[in-house]
Amino acid sequence: MSNDRARNMVSRSIEGVETLVSTESGEIFVDVSASNPRYIRVEEGDTVQEGDIRSRTPDELASESLRKWTVETIGPETIIGADRETGERREWDRESLEQKLAIGGLSTNLTDFERVKVSGGADASNGDEPGSDEVSVTVYGNDSRKFTETYRRIDGDGDGDERRLELTESDERVERFEPELRERFDQAVELALRNEGYAV
Repeated sequence: MSNDRARNMVSRSIEGVETLVSTESGEIFVDVSASNPRYIRVEEGDTVQEGDIRSRTPDELASESLRKWTVETIGPETIIGADRETGERREWDRESLEQKLAIGGLSTNLTDFERVKVSGGADASNGDEPGSDEVSVTVYGNDSRKFTETYRRIDGDGDGDERRLELTESDERVERFEPELRERFDQAVELALRNEGYAV
């Protein structure tokens, strides 16, 4: 499932990886790999900070030694941000900032989940095999991270329009989300499952 709206995208090679990037003002959108569902989206008002959110712990990223900026303006060629500590303005070349986001030199704050993939279930394999009633949901955040939860079917025959699921394995990082972000996550999961004929 994808909630991507129509964007003007161009292909660019970043560190040898074919990447799609948006050319529109007002947001940075990077398809980290054109063939992979991971993406990065930064909108005006979001935070950009030093450090790779994919490989550092939350405590490491909270370090005062890592600079953080609030993105004020996203133009076709330049990005302007304000240092969150000093208020000092910083201007980046757009392509340079996109590259730093893609390779992990900079990260953004997690605010939304535009892409969700549902896989598994009895329809995807032989119903006699162990695990055939398991459904995996992979949710991709705008900060390029992915979160996975596993569900299992709880109805026996699935004769109804919706097949009921229950959560069996949650991504522990999701449990630490603020309530508003958790609600967005849950809504993205429920919509993706509903589109596949499941109910939670």
